Amino acid sequence: MAHCPITAPRLCHMVKSAGYDGYGFNLYQEKSRPGQFIGKIEPGSPADVAGLKEDDKIVEVNGVNIAQENHKQVVGRIKAISSETTLLVADQECEDYHTEQGIVIKSSLPYVEHNSSEGFASDDEEFIDTRLQIVSLDDEQQRNPKVNNNIMEGEIKEHSKPIERQDSG
Repeated sequence: MAHCPITAPRLCHMVKSAGYDGYGFNLYQEKSRPGQFIGKIEPGSPADVAGLKEDDKIVEVNGVNIAQENHKQVVGRIKAISSETTLLVADQECEDYHTEQGIVIKSSLPYVEHNSSEGFASDDEEFIDTRLQIVSLDDEQQRNPKVNNNIMEGEIKEHSKPIERQDSG
C-alpha cells in the first residue's frame, strides 16, 4: 500500500442527524485562492465526527471533482442527496505536497483516509466494527499448515456438487 508522507487527503462521509439542520459546517471561498473551503464546524456535528477541519479545501463532492465549479454549484452537489454527502478534502499541507509532486488529489489514491459520521456510538450504545477483514490463505497456512489444509479440503469436498447444464430452447 502506498504511503503519503504528509497529511493525507480525507474522504469524509456525512449523514444528517436529528440534532443538526444540515451537516454542521459552512463553506467559503477566497478571492485570492481558487476553490471552496470548509468554514466553521459545529462541535459534535456530522461534519466534526466525519473529520472535516476548518480551512480544508474541497476537492470532490460525491465523487465528482469540483475544481471548475462555483460556490452555488458546489452547494447544489452537497444538497443533491438529501440525507448524506461525501466530501474529499485536503488541508493546505496536503494540497502543497501534491502540487509539488505533480499528483492530482482524487479519492482513488491508495492513501486517502476514509472517515464517516455513521457508525459512531453515543455514550449509551456499543460500537461494533462490521468492516470486512481480508485474510490471506497463505498467511493462515504458514501459521498452522496441517489444520488449515484439512479444513480447506473438507470444505471443498463437502460443498462441491456436480453442475448440471440446462439449455433453454
